[in-house]
Amino acid sequence: MEQRKIDRINELARSLETTFTKSGIPYRILGGQRFYDRKEIKDVLAYLQFINNKNDNLRLKRIINEPKRGIGDTTVNNAAQIASELGVSLFEVFKRADEFASLSRAALKLKEFCSMITELTDLSENLTLHELFSEMIDKSGYKLALINEGIEGKERIENVEEFASTIMQYEMENEQPSLSAFLEEIALVSDIDSMDNEDDKVVLMTIHSAKGLEFPVVFLTGLEEGLFPGFRSISSSDEHEIEEERRLCYVGI
Repeated sequence: MEQRKIDRINELARSLETTFTKSGIPYRILGGQRFYDRKEIKDVLAYLQFINNKNDNLRLKRIINEPKRGIGDTTVNNAAQIASELGVSLFEVFKRADEFASLSRAALKLKEFCSMITELTDLSENLTLHELFSEMIDKSGYKLALINEGIEGKERIENVEEFASTIMQYEMENEQPSLSAFLEEIALVSDIDSMDNEDDKVVLMTIHSAKGLEFPVVFLTGLEEGLFPGFRSISSSDEHEIEEERRLCYVGI
């Protein structure tokens, strides 16, 4: 039950961000981070973007060692220099790593990475987007790496799962979903807000963060049983749990 509560909070925040962006409503998050600015979301997006475009050297550099594969910056820089001299993509150099002396020590790891990407690219032709995403976080080792982080990786896993639900929602809303079209839609949502901090914006925050602050207009979202008050407080035998929820509600009101 508690896990479901966390999922609903993440979904609520992401839905608000997406709607504001699509509607052209500027916003900022107080005491938090935008969903698409989170490292794990940038990582999994970079994988999808690279599968969609093998010439995207920027995304390739981001994912080549996410999770850790023992491929260092020196190897990547050497490969980038070779790619520049030959006029080919970085990925093409990785695939031919055993042909270059400066890459020989990492050649096996580079070619294994390329094989994984090629396999995912082939799968993308027959799988749905959410099936491809599931295969990607498994075959790349990204999901396992987050699991191995223990408690620290728990929230990041939840964010990745929330991103997966975004993919499924996109598929339900589009008759002919495609990877390229999905990435275009996400690019719209995840564009960095270039407006000045002094501009008039919607402010998103938790009620904890709102203590002591005042605004001319306030919307309390998710004010429903199970979310606020949360399942933990409702089911707890400790009366202080629900009393704390009442105090928080009073702060919001």
